[in-house]
Amino acid sequence: MSENRAPEAGAEAPSVPGVDVKIYLPKDPDKDHGKLLGFASVNLGGVFAVNNIRIYNTEKGPYVSMPSTKGQDDKYHPICCPTTKEMRQALNTAVLSAYEKAVEQERPPSVRGALKEAAKEAADRPAPAPQRAADKGER
Repeated sequence: MSENRAPEAGAEAPSVPGVDVKIYLPKDPDKDHGKLLGFASVNLGGVFAVNNIRIYNTEKGPYVSMPSTKGQDDKYHPICCPTTKEMRQALNTAVLSAYEKAVEQERPPSVRGALKEAAKEAADRPAPAPQRAADKGER
């Protein structure tokens, strides 16, 4: 379902009034969570809530996965989902934009991540040429 993907740059998704999104990021940013980026809860007009929406990182970009349950046939079946393309687009746009804001605001850079990044940068830089000490009475 390509409708779950991030909208194209410059593409304008229809707006749906009264959509409130809360994003829940993994507590340990340094831990490998596989393709899972986070969870979302959506409140539609203050009268209907959808919880356990998952945001995954895929080869084609972020993917919004609506809640589903595994049936006896070992297939996943949706619990709830948008019924129109426009609503799916609006919901995906709201969830992905809220996710981007949450990542920028709520996740401070980790010390471990900063140290790893600094080590990579240091390894990529060429070693400085040795400098001779100025002669200050040394022989």
